Amino acid sequence: MGAQPLQFDSEAANRFERMYLTPYAQHRRAAVREALALQAGEQILEIGTGPGFEPYELASALGPTGRLQAVDTSDTMLQLSRQRCVDQPWVEFWPADARQLPFDDATFDAAVVVQVYEYVDEVETALLDLYRTLRPGGRVVVVDTDWHAIAWESRDAARMTRVLTAWEEHLVHPSLARSLPLLLKQAGFALRQAQVLSAFDLAFAEDRFSYGLAQLIVDFVSGRQGLSQEDGEAWREDLRQTDQEGRYFFCLNQDLYLAIKPTEALM
Repeated sequence: MGAQPLQFDSEAANRFERMYLTPYAQHRRAAVREALALQAGEQILEIGTGPGFEPYELASALGPTGRLQAVDTSDTMLQLSRQRCVDQPWVEFWPADARQLPFDDATFDAAVVVQVYEYVDEVETALLDLYRTLRPGGRVVVVDTDWHAIAWESRDAARMTRVLTAWEEHLVHPSLARSLPLLLKQAGFALRQAQVLSAFDLAFAEDRFSYGLAQLIVDFVSGRQGLSQEDGEAWREDLRQTDQEGRYFFCLNQDLYLAIKPTEALM
């Protein structure tokens, strides 16, 4: 059975937006912009808009002399992104799949793909289509999560394992980040930079990344791996208790790769 995508009603979408306001999410976006090194007037592609914070900040750095084209498969995320970027007419949003981008060859100077390819069945196809749309010398920043490396303290280790196993059903590749260097190379890219971004929380508080993630997990795992809604809520309550005892610990790694489409001279 394939991945079961997350469903976003208005309440879930609001929670998702709050996760993007946490210090870690802001740090990740800053790291993406630093690695990408945008220049005014460039043509930029973003695959996966999220709730619009990334395209808004990319477009702000790019300026009105440039152009940002952003795609997503979620109508909810596209709507949120359009609302957030309403004052940036140099940004356009399109419903599109990462495996079949609606753009001509050699259109873009750079691209951003954050937490997208782990949800894509045919990553190799998606990378080849990305390669096609970049100009020679074009660069891409790709970020994906290593869900198999998550560390999350719990008083019930067996239940934690069941919950995280059920959570992995929402995506296709739980540890894609480990394979991306080879996959990028096979698609024709040259890897230029690699770094680990760690969401690291020692408190279970509303302004922490793991707080919002926990509620997304509870909503998703009910009815999977034999877990009920009550099981999910008990798991989340255990996190609260762990926090109150001063033992809360959460660490999740996301790997960032900067790759280049070689020019003819480098090929």
